[in-house]
Amino acid sequence: MPDQPDFIRVEPRNMTARAAYKVPGNPDNTRLDGSVGNCFPGLEMDVRNLDRRFFPGLVFNAARVPLNPFPEAPKNTQGFHLVYVDYFYDPMLPDNSPEEWVQSLLNDYSGAVGQRLSQGRWFLAWVEQDGKKIFFRDAKGMPYDGLMIWRFIRSLECGDDKPVTIALEKRDHEGVPDPDQVVLKGYRRKYLTEAGVFSGAYDPGELTQSLCNPWSHDFRDCGCHYWPSNHPDVVMAEVPHDAALPTGASNDPVRAETYLDWLRSDKSPSGNVAALNTVEQNRPFQIDHYQVNQMWSDLPIVVEGRETGEVYRADPELSDVKPYESTDKMIEDLKQRLAPMEMTLSLQYLYAYFSLADPETVDRGRWPTLRDDLIFARRALLEVAIGEMTHMRWANQLLWELQNDKYEPVLTPALTLRFGPGDGKIFPRSLRPLTSQAIDDFIEIERPGGFIDRAYAQCVKTLESKTFIDRRLYALAVRIDTDGDEHFLRFKQMREVLAKYDVAKGEPAYLRRVKIGTEAQAETALKLFDEVKEGLRKAYLLESKDKYEQSQAYIQQVRDTMKLLRVEGERLASKKIGIPFWPEVEV
Repeated sequence: MPDQPDFIRVEPRNMTARAAYKVPGNPDNTRLDGSVGNCFPGLEMDVRNLDRRFFPGLVFNAARVPLNPFPEAPKNTQGFHLVYVDYFYDPMLPDNSPEEWVQSLLNDYSGAVGQRLSQGRWFLAWVEQDGKKIFFRDAKGMPYDGLMIWRFIRSLECGDDKPVTIALEKRDHEGVPDPDQVVLKGYRRKYLTEAGVFSGAYDPGELTQSLCNPWSHDFRDCGCHYWPSNHPDVVMAEVPHDAALPTGASNDPVRAETYLDWLRSDKSPSGNVAALNTVEQNRPFQIDHYQVNQMWSDLPIVVEGRETGEVYRADPELSDVKPYESTDKMIEDLKQRLAPMEMTLSLQYLYAYFSLADPETVDRGRWPTLRDDLIFARRALLEVAIGEMTHMRWANQLLWELQNDKYEPVLTPALTLRFGPGDGKIFPRSLRPLTSQAIDDFIEIERPGGFIDRAYAQCVKTLESKTFIDRRLYALAVRIDTDGDEHFLRFKQMREVLAKYDVAKGEPAYLRRVKIGTEAQAETALKLFDEVKEGLRKAYLLESKDKYEQSQAYIQQVRDTMKLLRVEGERLASKKIGIPFWPEVEV
């Protein structure tokens, strides 16, 4: 089978699209993968508002043919209507420009031409570029509709060798044009700067000012999720600073996962109850149209899915983190510390998973809620173990992207857990049941701002350098580095849920205290584990060579084998035998 064909590389021109992370404060529509993509009237912006400033110093509106004009209204109001002259602080018209065309326009705008254009109704009569002149009237002499003219304006080219000449005509009340036109010469505006952001010629809010009006009614009354880019539906509550994790999430697992209706009428703490499942269920508890019109400015700003007060506290800067001395040093740390650390954590959590009792065999007479709590704890612990395996895969991807042909998969667990470079905190690796002490240790390991948090900080600091053109690597390191909140909260939930079964004497009701088995006892499980590692090794190697289809075949094989390993692990655990994922003294 031939290799996958080469794909065209898409280079984003917009700075916000190039950001490898969601920029705090920017709505979802600033990223290409989050935009609804409507042109106009649009949900994020009205693209027509870019072209209203296509010519430096002038602002136009694309006026449509009126559907039901008043008899006394002016005639022929359609076209590209000049709103006003706006040459002060235009980035294309600096006062000290040596360009002759710039000084000519400045003289016109500040002189007699500007005086003429400030009186009466002026419209774009024609444009000319590359010797081609387009008149904006049909064969009968009627002005074109503004949207048709807009499409012509969109086709104008930018560039120092692409001058544009335009003519403006003044129309009287009957729509008759004055034959004495104003002719101006310049260049089509470049809407993006070299940095990839919109030109400073546009005022704040200008790109959205022509959207639905009154927007607040549409905002209130449109169907659920119709405004996915700039209308929050469900949000997280603002968290007091002393009760928040470094990322802003609540350190209370319940609050951290309770989504609120953004339009709820009761904004007090007592009103912070979980949003219901449908629009109809939530509607009686939401603010109405008149309230939206009066208090729209009081609706809380939502940053990163969370209601935010007057001060937004972003994630801590990496100001105290120094990049690696070289790429080779980073590669070595990934191979020797980070990737093995992820595998060790995954296996520790998987071993603890098998120590949890089978929900179907518990004493429901004595413990009526234990079955459901065990189902939650087992599922949560398995998700955390899978999460660490995903981190191991991402760490391997960093390696194959950095090493190219020298890459060899890292699938060996670490001998010790070292959560910081150099003299970082060191924990001995251990396979042990999920006792209350084990849960406390896992919470400390995963605690944001603790041992494992920011383990990849040096990678992030190094990969954000301009030396690395491929921003995927930076994004990948950021994702691993900031993925610990969920694991931390899961373990806190487990502690709260399982604590009531941790009896004072004897085994906790939720636990089967497995002991590390011998290689002979766990022969089948270890064989399956070796097959998993071999399948991952082949899959990672193929993926590093961009052979994705072949790689996926091995990934599917690994998934099937993991299911068998899970069944075998349960069988051994029912006999209180733990899988010896590595040689270790019994705990």
